[in-house]
This record gives sequence, C-alpha cells and structure tokens, in this order.
Amino acid sequence: MKPLNYHGSEIFISLSESIGLSVDLVNFVICQLIALCIAPLMYTFLPPKNQQYIFLREIFGLIIGLTMAYICFGYQMLHLIVLPTICYVTLKTLNPNTIHKAVLLICCVYLSLLHIYRQVYEYGSYTLDITGPVMVMVQKLSALACGLHDGLMADKKQLTDIQKRYKIRKAPTLIQYISYLLTFQTILAGPNAFFEDYIAYLDGTNFPKKLPKEAKSPPSPLKPVLKKVLITFICALVIYFIVPMYPSTTLLDEKFLYETPIYSKIWFIIVITSLTRFKYYFAWTLADAVCNASGFGFTGYNEKGEQEWNLLDNIDILGVEFGVNFRATIDAWNKGTNLWLRYVMYERASPKYNTVMTYTLSAFWHGFYPGYYVTFLTGSLFTNSARMVRRCLWHRFQQPKPVKLAYDFVTCFLTRLCLSYMTFSFIILELMPALRVFWHLMFYLHILAVLGMYVLPLIVSPLKTVKKKSQ
Repeated sequence: MKPLNYHGSEIFISLSESIGLSVDLVNFVICQLIALCIAPLMYTFLPPKNQQYIFLREIFGLIIGLTMAYICFGYQMLHLIVLPTICYVTLKTLNPNTIHKAVLLICCVYLSLLHIYRQVYEYGSYTLDITGPVMVMVQKLSALACGLHDGLMADKKQLTDIQKRYKIRKAPTLIQYISYLLTFQTILAGPNAFFEDYIAYLDGTNFPKKLPKEAKSPPSPLKPVLKKVLITFICALVIYFIVPMYPSTTLLDEKFLYETPIYSKIWFIIVITSLTRFKYYFAWTLADAVCNASGFGFTGYNEKGEQEWNLLDNIDILGVEFGVNFRATIDAWNKGTNLWLRYVMYERASPKYNTVMTYTLSAFWHGFYPGYYVTFLTGSLFTNSARMVRRCLWHRFQQPKPVKLAYDFVTCFLTRLCLSYMTFSFIILELMPALRVFWHLMFYLHILAVLGMYVLPLIVSPLKTVKKKSQ
C-alpha cells in the first residue's frame, strides 16, 4: 500500500501489500533493521580506538545514512542537504558571538515552512515524510552552533554545567560536520546526539583507556542491544495486533460522544493514548539499539561495575508509565528533546521569559496543528497545578511508609489520567474535535487543575507558607 504523496522507494511495495502495512512504514522498519545488522560490523571491523579508521567510520556512516534517507524519502532527502549547507555557510561567515541565534532562527524558519507545506497539502496525514529527520537535524544544528558559541566566545565562568560539557573549542571539519548530521545511526529517527559525544564515539574516547577496578567486563554493547531489541519486538506486536482495535477516529464519532457514559470515554482515551505511545517506544528504542550496536552510547560503569549504555536513551518507558508525579513523567518522555530545549533556549533566555520562550520553541519545532497547542496549553496548566498541589500535600504524606505508598499510588493514577487527558488532542490534531471531546468530558480535569492551583492553597497551606509560620 502506497500512501498519497509519498516520495520514498517502492522496492518493498509487494511486502507492504502482503503484510497490510503502508510502504512508508515498511521502508522505515527495514532500513532500521538493516542498520541494526550493519552497526556491529562497523564496531568490529572499524574499531573506534584505531585512529586510522576514523575517516572510514565517517564515510561509511555517511554513505549508509544517505542511502537509507533516499529509500525512505526519495528526492525529499535533499532537504537534509540544503539546510545543513545554509547553516554551514552561516557558521563560517557570521561572528561567533551571534551564530547560535542565527542558526536557530534559520532552522526554525526552514522547519516551519516544511510543516506548513505538509499541513496545507497533506492535512492530517500520518505518512512518514522528511519533516521527522529535519526535526532531528534542527536539534543537531542548533546545538552545534550553541556549542561553537560557548567554546569560542562565551565567558567560561558564566557557562552552566551542560554548556561546559558540550562547548566546542574548534570548528568541525567539513567531513565531521556532514557525517555528524547524516550518519546512519541517527538520520531517520534520532536520537539527538551532541557533537562532542559524536566525536568521542568516532575516536573511541567514549571508552576508558583502562578498565576501572569495579568493572565486571570490558565494554560490550551486546546485552543492552539485545534488551532494546526485545523491547522493540514487544512494541511491534502491540502496534500490529492491538493498536488497530482502538482507532483514534472513534473520538470523532458523534454517537460515541453522545451515547457513551463519561467513564467509558475516559477509559477509551486512556487506552488510545497509551497504545499510541508504543509507536514512539518502538521507533526510539530501535534507534537507540542501532546506536549502541555501533559502539555509540556508552557512558561508563555504575557503582556495581555494570556497564551503562544510556547516553542516547530518548525514553524511560517505566518512568512514563509509572511515574508518581507529572514532572517525573514529562522528564522521562523524549529526554533528548527536553535536554535540547534546555540547552539551546531555557538556559540562554532571560529568566523572566525562558519558560515561555522554551514552550514557544517546542511548539514551532512540533508544527502548527491546533491539537498540538491544545496539548501544550493543557500541559502547562497541569504542570503549574501539579507543582502547587505537591507543595500543599506532598510533605504531609511521607510518614509512615504505608501512607507514603498510598500517596504515591494515588498520584501515579492521577498522573496517568492527566497524561491521557492532555495528549489525545495531539493524536486527533484538530481544534474543534478536541474541544468537543473536552465538552463531553465536562472539562473535568481543567476544572480540577484550576481548583488545585488557586483554591487548594487557601484550604491547605503550601510548604513555604508553613515554614514561614513556624519561624
């Protein structure tokens, strides 16, 4: 099955028709599985600690990456060349003191034009297109520009810990620049990798020269890769067999909205949003496995001497599904993007406006479907409300242990409820259908959030107020 306006290869069209999946999804999965098979060969036959192989590692990763992009997106892959070219000229010609702002602006404008074009000509389409890889490239380009600015111009004393870690003291060569942006491990679905981490992977300095005493074994990606492949397989089964049983279009059905009891609507929204997350778990975990299989992602040894391969982890599935509060759940979701937003915007903008500007950048980065903004605005309300509720209640339910467990259980359940309530509009995309669903749910969580933010503090003193009274 070939979707309308899809520009990728049709080489797997017969396989697509036989298994009942659209060819864009088949192309993506096959390319990522091929990458997963190629990655260990790169790790084995082009070892990172051999300095003679660095150039070959760059070229090999680049060629495979461009091939995968062409299979998945056809001539649209030119966007992955045009945008880096514009930004490279910008990096080479502008004052280092302003390059981070200029590159971020160029990236946002370019990506916004792609989002608008897709929204006009392919409205509501879920077909995989070039906007996904460009979104990842925008993260890489803007982070690279910020790193160069920090390394060449910024006062070291004024840099935050993250800025110190990722500052770039020397402008990348052309081949470093191109391979960083287009390497096969991250070109299709990310994750976002910072330039300094990529260079450490290329030259092997991400691995220790000598094993620490607590290390149980030399670095090997086999165990983490097998674990992530297993997670990917489970997610694939859920996507293929269970997700089609709960179509999100049910939320657009007038009969469902008018005749279904409110508790059934709430349960259905929890189900479809939970199942939708499996698509992201699949793509991000598979991409992480590809990186690890090539030797990219090693972070060292923990206190028990066990290897850790979580540098590029984009998702903490258990943290999302069982987080005991809203903040912990959000932090566990799309961790690479959260770090990027913090690095390029939150820590650089004025403290007075950094939150607003960070949300604005996130909105532009995602696109312009109204449903996205309903999710962001609702999420902002829930974040502020959850913060206030926590200040009022958390410290009152920490002892004894059974009380704390009961409190965590209740907050975990409420967090799942809020997560589904705020994200279903991200799935259906449109404004009026989202508002119609909220209407049939009587805006119950919006009302509770407002009460928690403004009424609860009048009844139960927040933590800071309690401290003041006790002094």
